[in-house]
Amino acid sequence: MSLKLKNTEKYLKQYTKNLLDHSIVEISRKDRTRAYKSGIITGSINATGSLQESLKFYYSKKKNTFNIIGNSYGESVDEGTTSSNPPVRKLINWLVSKNKTLKDTKNNTVDISDFKKVRRIAFAIQKSLKFRGIQQTGFITKIIKENFIKLNTIYNPVIKDVVLDLDNILLQAGYKKTGKETYVIETQTKQ
Repeated sequence: MSLKLKNTEKYLKQYTKNLLDHSIVEISRKDRTRAYKSGIITGSINATGSLQESLKFYYSKKKNTFNIIGNSYGESVDEGTTSSNPPVRKLINWLVSKNKTLKDTKNNTVDISDFKKVRRIAFAIQKSLKFRGIQQTGFITKIIKENFIKLNTIYNPVIKDVVLDLDNILLQAGYKKTGKETYVIETQTKQ
């Protein structure tokens, strides 16, 4: 016999789904500003959509765990890195989807359809990321901090589960049921 945690599981499931919803909103936020050596960028973290699309609610009944899973680079975007080496083809996709206009190092506008120039810029970004890494955005950290306080009310469903399963809890603890609502524990005394 194990403790039935139906209410606690329901609470944690909803809490995790709320975190997922908040994560999607944060990734899509268009007013996020980041400062780089090359200039200030204001826009969403979501360029190609793959990070947002990768986020999924995950529940393991066997392990009784609730999680949000997604592309591993999301953590790198949140925490930042000292070094990163993304594939050039992914940087090209990112450049094309993120930018309406591109500028080279001489501040000349680059036509996004000019693959050679876009590829050259992607290589330059890859080199920069290798030496400087990814700047921290803190989007996941912010969500966790803002929502962590909501876990302070988890005692309500836990208490409800304990009350509903009290018979089972007492029996597992070694008590024997002697009446409708009476339990005793047999102890041995040393002589």
